[in-house]
Amino acid sequence: MALFDDVFHKQRVFGMLFFNIKAVLIHPTLDLLKANSPQMFERWKYLSKVKHAFDLDAALTAETYGQKIYEENAVMHPEFVRIVAISFANLYTENGEVKRHLKKLVGEDEAVVIEQFMALLTDISSDDSQSTPQVFSILCGHNIISYDIPLLIKRFIVNRGKYQTIKSLPYLLKRALNIKPWESGIIDTVNVWKFNGFEYTPLMLIADFLGLKKSVNLETHSDLSKEYWATVGIDPQKALEFVSLQSATQTNLVIQFMNEMRQV
Repeated sequence: MALFDDVFHKQRVFGMLFFNIKAVLIHPTLDLLKANSPQMFERWKYLSKVKHAFDLDAALTAETYGQKIYEENAVMHPEFVRIVAISFANLYTENGEVKRHLKKLVGEDEAVVIEQFMALLTDISSDDSQSTPQVFSILCGHNIISYDIPLLIKRFIVNRGKYQTIKSLPYLLKRALNIKPWESGIIDTVNVWKFNGFEYTPLMLIADFLGLKKSVNLETHSDLSKEYWATVGIDPQKALEFVSLQSATQTNLVIQFMNEMRQV
């Protein structure tokens, strides 16, 4: 089914599971990366040259510059971060009123957070490739095709020896990888807002343009990671609450956006 058939449909929003994932750097500084994971430090040196166009050895002579480049870019690579929070939500009607059910998973143990979310995805989908998912047939979020879904799958793989109950990817995610994008059951609001154009638009710009409600502004991936690490040593609970609120806010903005689109 074409993307906008779902986006503009009055009722299909009730079959969507909205979600967002927030992650922070595993090692907040280059020095810690080098000391605790020398192999990954070497891989970062390679990435810094071929993908981010700077020479880390040269940058390290200007220590602040090298750290800044690391903080701003490494956070976009799943291999250098860990998931701290996942929020998810769905819409339902009660007495003719549209309501929202939102839940937040947050914690320092990445494997626990991932397993809880994967258990949900398993429960609402089927492992039988010949059947269709139940209850929620569409995953929806902002930049989930390029960021959240690859991040989730890669971090799921690296933690796979730690799970108690989940051993394989849920059908919803397998389907997203195996079939045509327009049939995958994935709605990425990055693509919705392009309206077949090419321009990427940050969610904050969309939210302010449309006047969507939010309790806090969304931080960039790098700023979120820096704020987490600046806080966690002083007040761990506050650091987790900060990341969790960022995730919930993004999920809520996507819900509001999709609710606007179905009325167009």
